[in-house]
Amino acid sequence: MSAYKKEVWFTIIMSLLFLLSGHLGLFFSLFPVDGYLFGFPIMYIVPILSGWFGVLVLVFVAGKIGNHIDDEIDKENQENEKIAARG
Repeated sequence: MSAYKKEVWFTIIMSLLFLLSGHLGLFFSLFPVDGYLFGFPIMYIVPILSGWFGVLVLVFVAGKIGNHIDDEIDKENQENEKIAARG
């Protein structure tokens, strides 16, 4: 799989994860759950953890993986330039 295809799939998957993480609180407001997590009601703490902190974690993951994919693209472009220079 070329690095560009990886980048497209990575963008689609991360977009879906960002949307899911950022809007998970909506599900907890539609379907309230009784119980406690870390001493807070689940219907309040889970949206905060998945929303604010979930998106923060996803930003770090997206940055790390995105940099890795960009390095692969640069490497692939350099290999293509070498092949084009020979032929």
